[in-house]
Amino acid sequence: MRHFCIALTFFNDSYCRLTIYSLSLSTSKQIWVRNYQIMEEAATTAKEAHAQKKLTGQTQATSLIEIGPRFVLNPIRIFRGSFGGQTLWQNDEFVNPNAIRALEKKKKGEEYVRRKGAERQRKRRKEAIVVPEDPLAHVF
Repeated sequence: MRHFCIALTFFNDSYCRLTIYSLSLSTSKQIWVRNYQIMEEAATTAKEAHAQKKLTGQTQATSLIEIGPRFVLNPIRIFRGSFGGQTLWQNDEFVNPNAIRALEKKKKGEEYVRRKGAERQRKRRKEAIVVPEDPLAHVF
């Protein structure tokens, strides 16, 4: 899996937020996107600040937190232009959902035809069975 990172900085009135987007290209031709934020936490007491500076050389603790959203892109085609033009790349493994639905509908239709055929055969067999007349049926 190949990884690409994009770092963006967002400024607000009260704070500066550094956001990192991680783009990973998987072997199954999907793009995995994750959203991280770098958090810097200041120590609350002087003792914690001194211990932090002794361990890391900095007075603030820095951590990377995944803030989401996490999602997967399944690209179908890449065009030369924004929304059209020459096709530069095409995902050969992609199957259109409409084609899948059409196959399922066709399969259900074939099952219906088979069931109706079996029903007609059953009706013909039932009609073909001739029950001999019981000679004692009219006695009682």
